[in-house]
Amino acid sequence: MSNRLPVKVRRGSKGVESELSAGGLASGLSAPHRQSGGLWIGWPGYPSSGDRVDSAVAAALSQMGMVGVPLSRHQIDLFYRGAANACIWPLFHYFTCRAEFNTTHWQAYRDVNHLFADVALAHIQPTDIVFVQDYHLFLVPALLRRALPELRIGFFLHIPFPSSEVFRIFPWRQELLEGMLGADVIGFHTLDYVRHFQTALLAVLGYETRSGAVEVGGREVQLAAMPLGIDAAAFEERAGSPEVERELRKMAEAAAGRKVVLGVDRLDYTKGIPQRLLAIEKFLRQHPESRDRVMFIQVAVPTREEVQTYRELKREVEELVGRINGAYGSVEMVPIHYLCASLPPTRLSALYRLADVALVTPLRDGLNLIAKEYVASRVNDDGVLVLSEFAGAAWELGEALMVNPYDADAVAATLSHALSLAPEEAARRMASLRARVKGVDVHRWVGRWMNTLARPREVRHAVSLRGEERARLVAAWQAARRRLLLLDYDGTLRQFVDVPEEATPTPEILSTLSALCKLPETRVYILSGRSALVLDEWLGATGVGLSAEHGATVRPPGEKSFQEFIRGADQSWRAPIREILTLAVERVPGSRIEEKDYGLAWHYRQAEEQLAARHARQLGNHISEAFSNAPLKVLRGHKVIEVCPVGNDKGTAAAIILKAERGADFLLAAGDDVTDEDMFRRVPPEAFTIRVGAGPTAARYFVPGPEEMLRLLADLAKGSAAEPRKGATRAASALNPSAPS
Repeated sequence: MSNRLPVKVRRGSKGVESELSAGGLASGLSAPHRQSGGLWIGWPGYPSSGDRVDSAVAAALSQMGMVGVPLSRHQIDLFYRGAANACIWPLFHYFTCRAEFNTTHWQAYRDVNHLFADVALAHIQPTDIVFVQDYHLFLVPALLRRALPELRIGFFLHIPFPSSEVFRIFPWRQELLEGMLGADVIGFHTLDYVRHFQTALLAVLGYETRSGAVEVGGREVQLAAMPLGIDAAAFEERAGSPEVERELRKMAEAAAGRKVVLGVDRLDYTKGIPQRLLAIEKFLRQHPESRDRVMFIQVAVPTREEVQTYRELKREVEELVGRINGAYGSVEMVPIHYLCASLPPTRLSALYRLADVALVTPLRDGLNLIAKEYVASRVNDDGVLVLSEFAGAAWELGEALMVNPYDADAVAATLSHALSLAPEEAARRMASLRARVKGVDVHRWVGRWMNTLARPREVRHAVSLRGEERARLVAAWQAARRRLLLLDYDGTLRQFVDVPEEATPTPEILSTLSALCKLPETRVYILSGRSALVLDEWLGATGVGLSAEHGATVRPPGEKSFQEFIRGADQSWRAPIREILTLAVERVPGSRIEEKDYGLAWHYRQAEEQLAARHARQLGNHISEAFSNAPLKVLRGHKVIEVCPVGNDKGTAAAIILKAERGADFLLAAGDDVTDEDMFRRVPPEAFTIRVGAGPTAARYFVPGPEEMLRLLADLAKGSAAEPRKGATRAASALNPSAPS
């Protein structure tokens, strides 16, 4: 699914005629599209007068495996020119002052996305794979997911995803993110864009990503950096064709021995053409000897000519070209040859072959395929690519000469360097670039996407622990020879309270834990973020094993002392983190800092909810980024942000306990928040993992709240007669080799 179909439809003397468009995405996806017998859904390229695409056009499209989406002139104006290109396009390219936030435009955007989804749903089956393209259709994945929950959906963004500070300007940011999260896989061109998206998810929706994925409503959404390639073999073949050779000879004669610097861009303000011309002007001023030796060719492909902003840009570029040619040209020749036109493929390939230097300097670009096309066309491994560091392609094409397009002096200096680069150095760089562009072409990109989307999902849906499921757990408990329970405390056994220090265990909690610990061959551990001192004071008398501060220390049942697992860790981080948390306390009344032996926690359970939640997201993001090189992790619990050394997590604690308690044939792990998800992932898949409360989880089961969890444990405790425990010190020996057995 894409905004535009990759086809040119026109009415001729023989009726409606259609022709497949050339281009990276169209050529790359055409083969799997054709081989799968699939459909390509999109707008045919011209307005519809009613709610259906013209029948003759629809018939022509059908022969090519395509389905047209009918858009009226009014919808095109509000959705395409308005929301998509006057709002999302400038904002995502960091031109915030050009972004127009219009409620009417956004409503049209919603309506058109619903229309695309409706057209798709009329044709697709639940077992199909749907691949949604680009910023015009941000809401479509969620709309499809709502209608067909088991559908496999991919979404790829072809433009940059901006930093969260820029993205958060967007008034409908939550709706947009939720739309994208309807996909199973979301792709971007670079890791930077993935990182920006992850930060936006956390800042706007409070979703954390783990191992390149985010859990949403029981589903796992994978995030990936998959930069789009070109049909490199086709460009290479065309560049060496007789037609291009003939065109190249003509152009070389016109160049009259001068070196050629080429720019090819859409006439868009993101491409930086005026800034490039100013850099060329500086070069000509600084190198008067080059005025007769270098020819600059700028091709500007017209776009959105009906929009005032683009008409003004065209006039600005033409005035700059005229001024520079007037100042540095002569009767015999001018330095800049400017073409405002779309060029046929043969002429474009000849220009790629002709140019000694390609000047690709967008102010911001999602990728930039021109850079790759130039590289693929250099069949003799010559030529130099000068590339903007703000183009997504800079992530891949490291051998190019990188520039900041806003720095005219630096661009002029780099241009001079490129023109004088030794042929051996230029050949070394270009050979590496060509190998990479050919190795990761559009066909490999499509293959990777199709394989990722076709791969069976291992989606784990937590089911309610009641009825047959509860009976199955109880039966396994009763049949087990050795049992092991790993239990969180706050939110799992004990309801949350406004003051964390007042969450002391109830008589029911104490009696239930004591009863469990008295059962034969039954071992119970409490894994908590609380300190060892508090856990021992509250729960030590019950006989449970204790893991404090998210696994920093562990004490097996029956033992008196805790064993440390991060002893000697660097504590220099505490002072700067404490300072940051102190500022948060000053800004959020009712919040406070808790000092722990191995970590620092910022609690905001008593603070005003919205204010605290906003600061919590900002605080977590800031600490994660500011201390990204430190061996620290930020844990986001229930109304608490905790900072502790890497290695402090319940998954690590669970692994340590499992190693010590080998032989258990019944394992139950229960917890209520994201800190417990590490535990769920580390226990064996056959374990009974229980999420207490609602929310996305890796657990197999869920119960509504602590009352139900405690009732389950009490029932289990009553299900077996109390007998003396055996092997009470087995875990102590495994956890601490020096302990007596």
